[in-house]
Amino acid sequence: MTGLLEIKEKLKSFYGRYDIYIRPLIKFLLAVCVFGLINGNIGYMSKINNIPVTLVLSLLCSILPVNIMILLAAAVVLVHLYALALEAAVMGAALFMLLAFMYFRFAPKTGFYTLLTPVCMHFNIGAVMPMTAGLLGKTYSVVSVICGTIVWFFLSGIKENASALGSSGEDAAVTSKFTAILNQLIGNKEMYLVLLTFLLVTLIVLFIRRLSIDHAWTVAIIVGGLVNFIVLFTGYVLLGISGRITGLVAGSLISLAVALILEFLFFNLDYTRTERVQFEDDEYYYYVKAVPKIYVAEKEKRVKKFNAKDHERITRKQLAEDMDIEEDLL
Repeated sequence: MTGLLEIKEKLKSFYGRYDIYIRPLIKFLLAVCVFGLINGNIGYMSKINNIPVTLVLSLLCSILPVNIMILLAAAVVLVHLYALALEAAVMGAALFMLLAFMYFRFAPKTGFYTLLTPVCMHFNIGAVMPMTAGLLGKTYSVVSVICGTIVWFFLSGIKENASALGSSGEDAAVTSKFTAILNQLIGNKEMYLVLLTFLLVTLIVLFIRRLSIDHAWTVAIIVGGLVNFIVLFTGYVLLGISGRITGLVAGSLISLAVALILEFLFFNLDYTRTERVQFEDDEYYYYVKAVPKIYVAEKEKRVKKFNAKDHERITRKQLAEDMDIEEDLL
């Protein structure tokens, strides 16, 4: 445990020293992942579905705010949808405008959650995001998770119906394409199930981790993970959705592991040294519970110089004590 704490302190020190370089690098890697997934799943416009364009857009996003990355990602999606079908682009634009109103009105500072949610959903670890938002974010962070989830289901529906949307002729009337796209959203019961689950998990984790109880974050993580698994498992059974249980189990375990890592990095407390303080002023009594954080101070290196004469006079025992080793090793 001590070794992990030392690594944590070194990481904090390293980030504090080089954050001006680390933050652009993180945004660049996130952008590469986002644009790569977009091109890999709905890359219908061949002119922008290539590595050079992805790298240029990612480099641009690395020096711009996260919200600009969201707008660029939406623009790339609309271009791909336009290459597939005009109706898909129109529906996508309308959906993005609605989500943009929700996001910029309620949660404009939580762009990372909006971008990471579809990425995590793609890798079947979507539960990571509501638990992360509940641990590190505020109540309005759930809006970003909801927006990202809706976008993922919308793009998944477009991918599943790409052949029907991209066809032409009498059998592919404009109204039928709009109907097919709307059904992917309005009639998608799995999407409603996931949205409800993520909403519950975020609010439950957020509520419990704010409680004044010992190991509040650990309790929040365990309860949130159980709620996520139970609600989704029950919903899949009731809706008759098959082929999701194995992914649900693996995703839930990975989400718990990620949440515990976040707890170690951001909320590692020593409850054995909890102190309770009571004091008062003219108007109130105050009851304060203070729990110290666990940290390990970096070891200071001691360098001792010897000249030839000192080295001749020093004994093996003294040398072992100065070097902090056993005498038998000399």
